[in-house]
Amino acid sequence: MNIKDRVIYIAAPYGGKEENKDKIERLIKELVHLYPDCCFVSPIHCFGFLYDELDYEEGMEHCYTLLDLCSEIWIFGDSKGTRLERAYAERYKIPIVEKW
Repeated sequence: MNIKDRVIYIAAPYGGKEENKDKIERLIKELVHLYPDCCFVSPIHCFGFLYDELDYEEGMEHCYTLLDLCSEIWIFGDSKGTRLERAYAERYKIPIVEKW
């Protein structure tokens, strides 16, 4: 069994839009081949089904908890959510990689 070296949190715009979720799926499919030693985690895929169930701040708290478990955050795009995730990572010294 191979354990991945890093767990990468993928931050990208969502807004409850299925097409954004699909973009992230395609992105992660590419990334797993480019970086086989990394495990990529999408908060949109973990919590997207709660988008209309929780208020925005509650949803972000779930994202922050997941981000705490990750080695670093890769940010793909700009949105309210990615700006909040970036600020959280900066505050808690989680390495940030700007990808777009």
